Amino acid sequence: MTIFDYINDITVTKKGNLPLEEYVPYIITRFLSFIDPGLALMLNEFNKQELLMDKQAHYQTLIAIVPKFKRSPRIKYVKKVKEDKEKENPKIPLLAQALEISEREAKQLLSVED
Repeated sequence: MTIFDYINDITVTKKGNLPLEEYVPYIITRFLSFIDPGLALMLNEFNKQELLMDKQAHYQTLIAIVPKFKRSPRIKYVKKVKEDKEKENPKIPLLAQALEISEREAKQLLSVED
């Protein structure tokens, strides 16, 4: 069983008959919180209760409180924004080649001169 089998059972089929050897309540709750922010608040409140420390109780509670979907929901991840590299001076490779030094050293030379 994978985490996605458990998520599919909790959100789509709602049968609750999967074996719980590989069930990790924290990871399942974490993935379910990506689906809906309102659902995340509700799941956090249920995780604070010590009654749900048992895997079976946690699994059955999630089946009961998570709304049923027609198909498995897409989980949207927050992607890191890529930073553009600074526009390098086109003279750096030429300077490095002419002076027989690395481009990093050529950049340092240019930054000292400025």
